[in-house]
Amino acid sequence: MKGNITLIGAGPGISQAVARRFGREGHPIGLVGRQALRLEALRDELRGEGIQAMAAPADAANPHELQAALETLRDSLGHADMVLFNASAVVPGDLLQQDWDNFRSAFDLNVGGLFHLMRLVLPFYLERGHGKVFVTGGGLALAGDPDWTTLSVGKAAQRNLVQAYQKRVEGTGVHVAQVIVRGFVRPDDPKYNAPAIAEQFWRLFGQPPGQRELELIY
Repeated sequence: MKGNITLIGAGPGISQAVARRFGREGHPIGLVGRQALRLEALRDELRGEGIQAMAAPADAANPHELQAALETLRDSLGHADMVLFNASAVVPGDLLQQDWDNFRSAFDLNVGGLFHLMRLVLPFYLERGHGKVFVTGGGLALAGDPDWTTLSVGKAAQRNLVQAYQKRVEGTGVHVAQVIVRGFVRPDDPKYNAPAIAEQFWRLFGQPPGQRELELIY
């Protein structure tokens, strides 16, 4: 039986497309997100397409909730072959009108959520000798923006954190990688549509040792 694919920050868009792409290949799909009703709707939609899926609501910024959700999915679907961190938080607005509470709350999810996830899954993957953790990055990580600063700062720190984990697992069978999406995701965009982005994660997933990419600037 193929291992499950666990999506952190599951919802419409990229994570939905990833769920469909991997689900079509026979992988059970575990869904983690803050909004229970939206999560259950996505689970039911996937099941209606013949994909095995399970939802476990949790706020990734809360390590206790995240751990409980991952354990629920593991107990029902087995260990995850891949975990995708797709969660993000943004408080748009003029930089001069922002306050630190906005930055802190966004940072707690964009960076803290990934930090909590890695503490929960990386020790097991390292002990097992294989496993994949992928991250949805954003083009704003490459340049600050005065109207989207909470997201650009969070994505920049997230990118740096991923690079640190990549060095930590170097020489092991664990694959940590990120896809930096440099455009706004829209269904009608020929490049930045969710299924096309999901295909990038599928390509990373299939890369054998020695040929694994660490970052895709897409």
